[in-house]
Amino acid sequence: MWEASVSAAQQLFSPGPLIAFAIITPIALFNGVMIAGGVPVFILLLSFASQLDPFIALPAAVFYAAANDATEPIPSILIGVPGSRGSQATIIDGYPLARQGRAGEALGAVYVSSLVGGVVGAICLMAVLPVAREILKIFGSAEFFLLGLLGIATVALLSTGAMVKGLLTAAFGLAIALIGFSPISGEVRASMGIGYLWEGLPLVPMLLGLFAIPELANLVVSNTTIATERLDEVLAGSSGDVKKGMREALRHKWLIVRSSLIGAFVGMMPGLGAVPAHWIAYAQARQTEKGASETFGTGDIRGVIAPEASNNSVDGGVLVPTLFFSIPGSPQMALILAMLILVGIQPGPPMLDQHLDLTIALVWTIALANIIVVPIVLRFAPLIARVTVIPPNVLFPLVMAIITIGVFQTSQSLGDLALFALAGILGLFMKAYGWPRPPIVIAIVLAEVVEKYLWLSVNTYGWTMFQRPQFISILVVVVIAALIGMRVQRNAAKIQAAQANSAKD
Repeated sequence: MWEASVSAAQQLFSPGPLIAFAIITPIALFNGVMIAGGVPVFILLLSFASQLDPFIALPAAVFYAAANDATEPIPSILIGVPGSRGSQATIIDGYPLARQGRAGEALGAVYVSSLVGGVVGAICLMAVLPVAREILKIFGSAEFFLLGLLGIATVALLSTGAMVKGLLTAAFGLAIALIGFSPISGEVRASMGIGYLWEGLPLVPMLLGLFAIPELANLVVSNTTIATERLDEVLAGSSGDVKKGMREALRHKWLIVRSSLIGAFVGMMPGLGAVPAHWIAYAQARQTEKGASETFGTGDIRGVIAPEASNNSVDGGVLVPTLFFSIPGSPQMALILAMLILVGIQPGPPMLDQHLDLTIALVWTIALANIIVVPIVLRFAPLIARVTVIPPNVLFPLVMAIITIGVFQTSQSLGDLALFALAGILGLFMKAYGWPRPPIVIAIVLAEVVEKYLWLSVNTYGWTMFQRPQFISILVVVVIAALIGMRVQRNAAKIQAAQANSAKD
């Protein structure tokens, strides 16, 4: 291990990889703040990966993924629209903080959490290298199915004040996710004869329609800036808020560590990726932090710390199934898996012996990406926060133009624009009548994973999957967490009702 570590350091810090990092850093920063994604860097890297040294191509791809993920919270906090991968959980408290004129504080807290999370994720990956194969052998398709279902249920149960609506919208998300080719039988389902629906509903138009159009429409109708308080301080561009957010994050160091470990663990589960990790980390913070059930969703700084710590620690976790089992841990990892093949490296056991130095180099790349990118974003956070005081009649056309271009460039289909508009109408209705939107998105993201692993579980274990100790352990933890969450919500509702009655009296 020591010899491999020395070899990894010598090759990673040679001119080739360092030049690649210098080129990719500004691109990753730009793409991260783009609401629908920007330049398809992974595709560009794949196009000439076979001509590059593996110690340039693969670290460059992992560096881009980690650096890009670090900038995704920016649109989620500033305008309430998820970045290219998600960050839906960050919106719940991040956007209210921006509305309160505390975007700088939110960004400061987020990036300290992200830095720690990225380093923890790298450490976790380094720690599991000797036992990675044995760890994942413990879990089978039944456990992966249950964890996917947990990710969907978590979002629905966290729909504050609207648990039933949350469960119903999650069910609706699962239903529309079944449209198109079945990953099991290959049959086309519920396409209604429309060719566009054969491959299912694309996530990007749905995601942006549900979130972007309602928030932007609300700004235009209200004719107010995103930030409605402390406007002069935001315009002044002081770094005081950013430093305050950084101090707040450090005050909650154990929340960051817990959330980071959750992200790393969920990331190791094949096919789950970052989205359920965000929500599970947010859920545990809401249930374990003092007073969180009353303040989460209203602009609690802890509500951005937890999901963003898990966001970056996931990057270390998803490499485990990708490198060692040839099972992509996320869509990005599927491209990295393809890149491994293109450069002539066989994923699997060889990554733990013949190519151990390359594996360790990828671990260090994750930590390095966060160490480089986070200080850059923190330096410009006060300037970035000024977006929240741009007049809506200026912000609306700019953001809508960027979003529309992003939606169209994904597949260059007019059908995507039509879906974007329809999802926007649905999002307007849901926002107006208090129906939570995140359960739909996470249901679409995880539906294929849940369906695939359910089919495998039924055909592999049958009813005996309910007798597996691993399955029972996860199920018990899920049920207890759900019961505690419902009890906390009921108590919070009683307290709020009592306060309202006393105010009337």
